[in-house]
Amino acid sequence: MQQMSGTLVNLAIYLGLVVLGAFLGSRPGVRTRPMPWLGRFQTAALLLLILTLGAELGANEEIVASLGTIGLNAFTITITSMIGSMLAVHALRKYILGMDALGRSPREAAQEDAQGAREKVHVDHSLTALIVAAVVLGMLAGFFLLPEAVTAHCGTVINFGLYLLLLLVGLDMGRQGNMLRDVRAAGFRVLLVPLAVMAGTFAVTALAGLFLPLGPKDCVAAAAGFGWYSLAPTLLAPYSLTVSATAFLSNIMHELFSIVAVPVVAKKLGYIEAVALPGATAMDTVLPVVVSATCDRMAIYSFASGVILSLSVPVLIPAIIALPF
Repeated sequence: MQQMSGTLVNLAIYLGLVVLGAFLGSRPGVRTRPMPWLGRFQTAALLLLILTLGAELGANEEIVASLGTIGLNAFTITITSMIGSMLAVHALRKYILGMDALGRSPREAAQEDAQGAREKVHVDHSLTALIVAAVVLGMLAGFFLLPEAVTAHCGTVINFGLYLLLLLVGLDMGRQGNMLRDVRAAGFRVLLVPLAVMAGTFAVTALAGLFLPLGPKDCVAAAAGFGWYSLAPTLLAPYSLTVSATAFLSNIMHELFSIVAVPVVAKKLGYIEAVALPGATAMDTVLPVVVSATCDRMAIYSFASGVILSLSVPVLIPAIIALPF
């Protein structure tokens, strides 16, 4: 219950920072002022956040010790859950919602084309390479170099770095002047994306569970954390310590793999599919990555998807482990 209430408080803070940033960015004095440094500052802050996250994980002896014992199961669950969510959202976008790879309906695409507007694709391979390097260097530094007195403060740095990034994301959205239009344009579609993520995740991880020692039910239970590595293991511990440990490592991997994969998926497959990958972390840690790899309009989808998936975790995991098989 405490974790759930803490999540609601965090949701309010995250939303408040984005709204505050958008309000400040929409002010005439800010919108008309050239800010060429804003994008570079966002990228630098994002890489610092990822580097710190890697250092915190590398310094966690429990994570490092778990790699050899339950790593294969956790890795398989992570990959299958991400593939399942991506495929389900791809089908939703292309065949049900009829949106293009940039996450636009035919009407929106026609309007932008008529106005001569072009989506600015932020993602490039250099961004992906920098993200991978930041994760790896952070984990190596946390494991081999940084003393415990330093890594003990990584969580605080991550929190304040995340607050800064969300404020900057909102500021950039406000400067674009499209926030309210994007919310209206997204409409009910933002609700369908997390539902597709759930369906795809559960279907493919259950299939993978047929070939893993854990079985379909336990694989689905571990995947139902959607990247929330602090809550999911806690809910699963009374049911099975093995499943709890697997869920912990799997959800850690989910967040890290999403940070690396989002830019590639956005470029090769589609913006909405990139939103699906991070799961619950689409509302916080990975939100700046999604926006950097796609466009400001995707912030609405990413934040809403992360909120709905986060709120579903304390409901879905107890329901899954209560199943009589």
